Amino acid sequence: MRAPADGPEPHARPAGARRWRVLAQTKRVGLYLAVGAIVIWTLAPVTWLFLSAISPYSFLVSDRVGHWIPPEPTLRNFTDMWSPATDTGTRFRMALANSTVVSLSVTAICLVVGTFAAYALARLEVPHRKGVVLGLVVVRMLPTIALVIPFFVVVSQIDAFLVGHGSNVHLFDTRANLILLYISFILGFVIWVLQGYFRTVPAELEEAATIDGCSRLGALRHVVLPLSAPALMATALLAFLLAWDEFVLALVFTRSPQSATLPLFVAELGSQYITAHNQIAAAGFVAALPPVVLALAFQRFLVAGLTAGAVKS
Repeated sequence: MRAPADGPEPHARPAGARRWRVLAQTKRVGLYLAVGAIVIWTLAPVTWLFLSAISPYSFLVSDRVGHWIPPEPTLRNFTDMWSPATDTGTRFRMALANSTVVSLSVTAICLVVGTFAAYALARLEVPHRKGVVLGLVVVRMLPTIALVIPFFVVVSQIDAFLVGHGSNVHLFDTRANLILLYISFILGFVIWVLQGYFRTVPAELEEAATIDGCSRLGALRHVVLPLSAPALMATALLAFLLAWDEFVLALVFTRSPQSATLPLFVAELGSQYITAHNQIAAAGFVAALPPVVLALAFQRFLVAGLTAGAVKS
């Protein structure tokens, strides 16, 4: 008589396969639901901001429970914001120019200075290199509000020194002051990101360039920087976003429209007498466009730069 074979019954295998298929489909559906919830959570405020920007003021302050889309959309909020004939339009254009000049200047200076400093930390025998890198991270972790008083003291003393020596130049309430202040807390972040990426570039490539007659600066220019293009682009974008969105320092160190930035302008649209919700929404939407456009345009470099710098080769 033949002994029964070991193992599960033949009909058990299809049942097990069906359970695995059901489990895989359940996980897939759960993943789609989670992604959909994240997308809705992310886009809902932006959508609400845009709908408010194209809504008349009367619609925003009316009893509109259950009504989100304005019956009569208008672009007047945007046209008034750009019009030089109104006080709001003049201040908006000035704030937009200030934010652009300050952010681009901070990005350029931080990228140039940060590249050399990061390369030195990554390649040269810098004493206490790990302590320096840790210090850069710790300083960046400090909240901006914690730096306001030290910055205010330094700026006040510099202005007092300049006035005491008969100079008409001052730092307070100037774009130059904002550029210096932003650099002081963004530069460390730039150095930290770039030095991590430079360490992933094989040193043998620089040695080969040195054998071919390149100096260390030439190797940096012709070998390291071309290979680090994604990291440089990602770091420049992050530095620009940090400078563009900064609010606390601009609030403390500016007092006139000639030096106010865009986040400060949006905050000042609300007064103690009336809050122009439609103008705030329009200005906020326009202020959010440059970072979003830059992030979408250079997202390939952004992802490649950050992920490559985080992987040790």
